Amino acid sequence: MITATMTLVAALSVHALTVKELEEYYWDCDTLFMRGDMSGQDLNSCLLVTEEFQTRVFNNDRAQFMQYWRRENLSEWYRRGYTPRIEDLPKLR
Repeated sequence: MITATMTLVAALSVHALTVKELEEYYWDCDTLFMRGDMSGQDLNSCLLVTEEFQTRVFNNDRAQFMQYWRRENLSEWYRRGYTPRIEDLPKLR
C-alpha cells in the first residue's frame, strides 16, 4: 500500500517509473481511496501516479481507462485485502 517511499517516488520521479510500477501504485491508490483512508499527502502523490498511468497506458482516453477499471477493480481490491460493500457493487460496474 501507500508508503512514505511511494509518496517520495511519486512526487520526485513518477516519469521514471515503469508501466508495471505505475499500475501497482495506481491500484494501491485506488484501493486506499475506496477504503476512505487517503490523506492529503497520499492524494497529491496518487494524483501524479494516476495522471502518468492514464497518459502512458491509455493516451488520456478516459473511456478506455474506465473499461480497464471496471474489468480489473474487484480483483485488484481483493488482492490488496479490500472488499467493497455489497450495496456498492452495482455502482462499481
